[in-house]
Amino acid sequence: MIRKLLTGAALAFWIAAVPGALAQGVAPAVYPANYSELVEASKKEPSLLVYSVMAPFNWKPVLDGFQKKYPWIKVETLDLAAQLWDRFYTEKANNARTADMIATLGVDRWIEFNGKGEVLAYKSPEDAALPAWAKPMPGVYALSADPLINVWNKRLVPDGKRMDTMKAVLDFALEQGDKAKGKLTTFDGGVAPLFGAWFHGWSLAYRGEGDIWQITGKLAPFSRYERSGGAMLEKLLSGEYAVAYLTSAITIYPKVASGAAKSLLEWSFVKDGQPLFPRAMAVTKIAKAPASAKLLLDHILTKEGQIAFSQGGLTPVRMDIKAGEIPYPTLGEIYTAVGEKNIGVLEFSDKNAAEILKAVGRFKEVTGR
Repeated sequence: MIRKLLTGAALAFWIAAVPGALAQGVAPAVYPANYSELVEASKKEPSLLVYSVMAPFNWKPVLDGFQKKYPWIKVETLDLAAQLWDRFYTEKANNARTADMIATLGVDRWIEFNGKGEVLAYKSPEDAALPAWAKPMPGVYALSADPLINVWNKRLVPDGKRMDTMKAVLDFALEQGDKAKGKLTTFDGGVAPLFGAWFHGWSLAYRGEGDIWQITGKLAPFSRYERSGGAMLEKLLSGEYAVAYLTSAITIYPKVASGAAKSLLEWSFVKDGQPLFPRAMAVTKIAKAPASAKLLLDHILTKEGQIAFSQGGLTPVRMDIKAGEIPYPTLGEIYTAVGEKNIGVLEFSDKNAAEILKAVGRFKEVTGR
């Protein structure tokens, strides 16, 4: 195995001569010359432990590519949902083995985590390839920018009706009247900050007429609320729901690509106010495998890693990924579909964290939850 970082013509020759050369720990030529030291350090570390809110099928394409580059690094990912942060803090307090890397949503919790000094301030060599909003704090990077979308059952929505704006969703409900009661669904914004974030994100993106809370209130008599995109999808397919508004694209994209869902459901971006939610990641300051975690973070941010994550429905943050390179819409395609002025990226700021908490209460108030 080649132990030194090859550069320039030597690297190009070696890649051509040995298929899969980059799979054996050789960094791109544009990376810093001392990157090989990081690779070598990873060989002395224990297995890499990642806490996330993503399922194994989301991780598999990324980790397959990572293992080809660094076959000696064993990676374990845990899908921990709402318990992620509390588990980390409890394990740290008890000096137990805990995450080397965290990858999750949650503006307020990331700000808290960073404020407690838990983030390792690492600058990736992929840093320059990312938009500014994808680098919210030193060492914290967005691995995806996931949109909310509107989805509808074509058998229950009249031909020609498209739920491609929130105005269209409200018009459909009002036109259907009593027949539409209980037939619409969205996230329960009154449950927790994560769900309140959907509605604050929409408030940042919305460019239509009227206040979003007025629209939310008008939709309330027709809506039932869920805590997961999976539940919405299942009930859309069964006909229990006709429309799911502001639901998760990561849930819908893979399901509507083929099979019964493809023929039964249609979806659209939200053209009068399109929220994008950065899903962040960072190496923890107390990581037992910090070099391995840095290598994984860098791999995820490469074009290769971003394309791999897209296989499970995530939207890459790199703008140099073009249409056709991934199975679902790129960031550039989203901007084109709705117009840049209608995009709202939920940035990591104290102001947004406070507004998300307010959104939880406001949602309860206008919906009577």
